[in-house]
Amino acid sequence: MKAPPQVAKGHRPQVFDDPAVDQLYAAYVTLATELSVAFERIAVLERTLEQHAGVSRALIEQVAHAEQQSPERAAKRAELAARLVRPFRDFREAHIAAASAARAEHNQGAEHDQSLGRDAPAPSPRP
Repeated sequence: MKAPPQVAKGHRPQVFDDPAVDQLYAAYVTLATELSVAFERIAVLERTLEQHAGVSRALIEQVAHAEQQSPERAAKRAELAARLVRPFRDFREAHIAAASAARAEHNQGAEHDQSLGRDAPAPSPRP
């Protein structure tokens, strides 16, 4: 029997008006699914420790609290946060760079027109 494909083929349906919102929604659903699986596995591990190793829930909570105070754990949390925010930051920075380049190009064109004695086009009124 042939294994199913790892990636869906064909056109991906678009639910929202903006494709970026569809992508964000897909990322959110994927993250929520992965988090749900992780929570379930953590619960299984805690029950296993409690039933087979004699580790109480109170001890687990005590160790977890101590770990939260660890500088190493704080650094790992900051690293995770940076990875999660990176696509949004990169998207924002790319748009800012594109807008800056377009503005610079527009300004160069206006300066060129002025050097030729032409008036720069009047800015269009904003709605």
